[in-house]
Amino acid sequence: MFKNVLKLALIIAMAAFIAGCQQQASSGGKVGFVDTNKVFKECKAGTEGMEYLKKSSEEFQAKFTEMQKTLAGNQTEENTRKFQEALGEYQNKMGAEQNRIVEALQGGFTKAVDDYRQANGYSVILSTESAISYDKSADISDKIIESMNKMDIKIKPE
Repeated sequence: MFKNVLKLALIIAMAAFIAGCQQQASSGGKVGFVDTNKVFKECKAGTEGMEYLKKSSEEFQAKFTEMQKTLAGNQTEENTRKFQEALGEYQNKMGAEQNRIVEALQGGFTKAVDDYRQANGYSVILSTESAISYDKSADISDKIIESMNKMDIKIKPE
């Protein structure tokens, strides 16, 4: 009788353990992955930001070339100082513009990812760069691009 009670207790304990394991496995959260590089390159605001920076750089390059020509014909300490000041101002301006654009893109990206995560029941969304391996069906990059394209992300200064 004691052996039967012990067997029954052991069976009940094993059944509870197996049920607990199955319950824990099925209650895992939904995980998504996003390719941040792809999003920033392909979203409308990212493309506009790159075009804006490229155009600004080309405009400066034209001024820089003209200044070099002027300096070559009349190389004085004053002209050299003015040239270096202009170069420093440009570098500061471009650095500030790049930072402003990156912050605008990052703000839109964070909002898009957070809104998508909440609306679609994800527990977490990770970057594809941090994953060693993942199922491509978990990649939500295109959905984030769509979401960011609907946003009014200010790229050009007002």
